Amino acid sequence: SAFAAGTALGPAMGGLLADSVGISPTFYIVGCSYLGLTVVNHMLLTETKTQPMIFPWQLPHYEKVLTSTKTKDTSSTSTSSSASLRKTKTAIKNALGQWIPLLSDDRVRNVVIMNGFYWFSLSGSQMTLLPLMLTDPQGLAMTATSVGKVYMGMSLVQVLGNPTLAKFVDSYLGKGPAIVGGCTLISSAMVWLPYACQYSASTDGNDLSMLAYTLGIWALGSTMLSTAPVAYISDTVDETKRAQAIALLRTMGDVGFLLGASTTGALADWTGGNLDFAMQSSAGLLCTATTWFASRQYYAYYNNLQQQQLSAKTTAATRNDKDEGAKGSK
Repeated sequence: SAFAAGTALGPAMGGLLADSVGISPTFYIVGCSYLGLTVVNHMLLTETKTQPMIFPWQLPHYEKVLTSTKTKDTSSTSTSSSASLRKTKTAIKNALGQWIPLLSDDRVRNVVIMNGFYWFSLSGSQMTLLPLMLTDPQGLAMTATSVGKVYMGMSLVQVLGNPTLAKFVDSYLGKGPAIVGGCTLISSAMVWLPYACQYSASTDGNDLSMLAYTLGIWALGSTMLSTAPVAYISDTVDETKRAQAIALLRTMGDVGFLLGASTTGALADWTGGNLDFAMQSSAGLLCTATTWFASRQYYAYYNNLQQQQLSAKTTAATRNDKDEGAKGSK
């Protein structure tokens, strides 16, 4: 919800700034805000701050702590760059060494691949094509402020829907079906989006209801996908491997995000700027990946059901043998 709140405020503020002061000053403001955030994080985060922030009412306590700390040898805190590099290489090798056994599990491998395709499609469609379709001079010709409001509305659906959908998924639907359902909603909205834009443009932007419904369905699907993959993989692996499993899941998502935007943009340029074709191609890719993931889920469910039935038959047969043996002994 906090992430969705940030993505709701960011596009709205960015659109207002772009229309008010221009594109270049907006980037300068965003860059300066990042620098300021870096300084704040350096002071507040435990991993980066050299000493704790001391407020006036905390001085009596920290004066004792600082006095005792100065008497200790601080030579152990200094590490050479070569040692840091060796530690980094070792950490990477350890991570890869833990990821390979994780990928041998079908359930982990399936959700990791599905997550990669999801972010591939999302970055290409929502991050690359959607703004171009909304600002197309021959179509809706929205301003930066209007585009920001569109993204703010989609993020608002996630902010409001995350708690309710998360509880519904945990209690009733299940993580696997939530992934399938969310991707189905998103791919359906992606297919219908070009028609919704054409309809709204034909009314000179006076009737945006179809566009709003389409993007609302898209946002609802994104809400289901915001927590379901992480919850799915957390339930799949044991606690000792959970951190690396989530890291693997997010890394594959980052790879998909990296490749999706550039590939989809190149496809749109290759087809002569046909944004509708590129959008529906992304929808087709996501729909194909969703169908594959759903079939794997059904296959796993069917195998598990067969194993349970076989186990029940074996248990019943063993019980009957014991009963017959008991009768024979009498």
